Amino acid sequence: MSATLGPIHYWMYNKIRLREELIASLVDLAKRQNYDEDPDGFPLESYARRELPPIEKALDLSQIHASLSGQIDGVERRYAKLITSLLRQDPARLASIRECVRAFGAAHPVSAANPTMAFQGINDVLLDGMPCDHAIQINEQAEDQVSFSLVEDLHGPFWEEEGGDRDIFYLLRGELVNAMLAVSGYRLYSDGDGSYHIAQVASLKS
Repeated sequence: MSATLGPIHYWMYNKIRLREELIASLVDLAKRQNYDEDPDGFPLESYARRELPPIEKALDLSQIHASLSGQIDGVERRYAKLITSLLRQDPARLASIRECVRAFGAAHPVSAANPTMAFQGINDVLLDGMPCDHAIQINEQAEDQVSFSLVEDLHGPFWEEEGGDRDIFYLLRGELVNAMLAVSGYRLYSDGDGSYHIAQVASLKS
């Protein structure tokens, strides 16, 4: 593994930063809505990492890959635990959580002239493990759509560890992606069994 920071490491660290920002947004939502201050015994603010250090200070530069993997695991686990804890107190909170996730996506819009650019834009934000995990497989890149599959569920285990529902993760992921894509005229469509495609919104097709 590389012992020198390169573009891919900064790219991955930015994905982590964005997930941290989403978690902080959810913590802020919980405070505004006067949810329990310590769901499942953990203070709300303990889930948030509002100030990330520069990557050079955040990672063990002698073990860059392992350090990044550890950061990803940490942010995935806190995301799953926070949402699961909030919903355990009151499942009706899902509506507000979905709205918060959509607002976060809208604040990070993806401009795209074609479906490949749309896919690249969301891939700059979504965390799917490390690149070497090959969690996503592109099946087709055509002029009118990009189709891909999640060949390994790297997220579900974190939710199951917390007694949560992995389907909630994918529901929120879809909300996030389509809010990000809203300005582009493209949309993420689920084809079932972990398969998806990105194509122009049907109403915009000629």
